Amino acid sequence: MMLRIMTTRCMMQAVYFCSGVIPQSEFFHYGLATNIYTHFTSPIRRYSDIIVHRLLAVAIGADITYPNLLNKKMTDELCVNLNHRHKMAQYAGRASVSLHTYMVLRNRITDEEGYILFIRKNAMMILVPRFGLEGTLFLKPDSAVNASCVDFIYNDMEPSQTINNVKLRDRKSVV
Repeated sequence: MMLRIMTTRCMMQAVYFCSGVIPQSEFFHYGLATNIYTHFTSPIRRYSDIIVHRLLAVAIGADITYPNLLNKKMTDELCVNLNHRHKMAQYAGRASVSLHTYMVLRNRITDEEGYILFIRKNAMMILVPRFGLEGTLFLKPDSAVNASCVDFIYNDMEPSQTINNVKLRDRKSVV
């Protein structure tokens, strides 16, 4: 799971765009490794699918109901909106999964293997593959809240955090 998450995060997110608005050199689908691509699925699933069907019908003269789709500026604005709403739907889906997982695990104490995704001076991002969870572990809480906290020592050259002779680094397993 960690390998999938790490490899897909570095890929460019697929987006809708109107040809003629961006240079053809940017017409690329990274996941499929193809120079030009449009998805064409059943129009009962998503609004973007309906738009692709309507655009094709208008372009070949089979339907005159949506002539505004031939206007590149309007189609580009529609694509920007579709991309924004798609991203917001992804965020909402992730938040829903996180909330459900929190509700299931909130009264459960367990030791699980996790991986440090990255280290910063005041925090580490941890992935727990068993539950598909990732979160930020803040290392230096507000001193007014907890004056007795143990200090981590940050090394920005590696980057790493050290506590009690234990060095934590990126992509390392922790329990």
